[in-house]
Amino acid sequence: MIDLHIHTTASSDGQYTPREIFAMARSIGLTAIAFADHNSVAGVEEGLNLSREFGIDFIPCLELNSLFKEYDLHILGYFIEHDSQGLISWLEEIHREKELQAKKRIEKLQSLGFVLTAEDVETYSQGRMPTGVSYLKAILSRKENRNDSRLAAYTRGERSDSPYVNFYLDYLRGGKPAFVPLDMMETPRVIYKVKKFGGVPVLAHPSDTEERDIREMISHGLCGLEVYSSYHTPEQEKRFLSIVQEYNLVATAGSDFHGEAVKPDVKLADIRGNREELVMRLKEFKKKLGT
Repeated sequence: MIDLHIHTTASSDGQYTPREIFAMARSIGLTAIAFADHNSVAGVEEGLNLSREFGIDFIPCLELNSLFKEYDLHILGYFIEHDSQGLISWLEEIHREKELQAKKRIEKLQSLGFVLTAEDVETYSQGRMPTGVSYLKAILSRKENRNDSRLAAYTRGERSDSPYVNFYLDYLRGGKPAFVPLDMMETPRVIYKVKKFGGVPVLAHPSDTEERDIREMISHGLCGLEVYSSYHTPEQEKRFLSIVQEYNLVATAGSDFHGEAVKPDVKLADIRGNREELVMRLKEFKKKLGT
């Protein structure tokens, strides 16, 4: 079994350290994993070292936010050259832009009638980049919001099964009321950058992406789809696999595991199609790409 989409504490919303992830992977018999931390390769070097210690294959990767027609799509970069100075400089630039994005998100949430401050958000982000967890906890911590009927869905209603992720989906992602785009992260540019730094760009969890948009991204150099995901139905997997086969691209399998505190309904490696042969094909594709 494999899992090529795992978040560690190098992500702003990851619960477990790289070593803890490797221990969990070994306990359930995984043969290959990849850390896909948000806009970060901070855990990659440790992952490479732990790979040798635990005897589990490890693929350098990261997950990048990208902007496509005002939608926030995520691009995975497998085999990214994590120690490239050019990549490090670009990620630093992204970090600065995301700090500005966080300030604008707070302003938008305030304009929607939620009471919160930057200090409230910082309390819950604890020095890391704010996430849906940070914003919702900050809002729920203020007594001024206690009678806000919009929040009931996340505390005891239909969105309470995974409240922080659902709050992000309902308010912060593309097309939603508090969405703030990162213009420097347009999808074609992100795909180009991943390839420039030696990576294989793959669209993460494409379940809510229109097929025509996927095909357009392929025309911009997208190399694969995360066919097997915690969020996909068997029917969706079949459809995505047909696109991969049509264009002779690569299929990957990843759970998008963050830890039960953040995504309680997403378990490590709990995905269909998590076969080791996908890793072999990904490696072959990387070699064919010649980046």
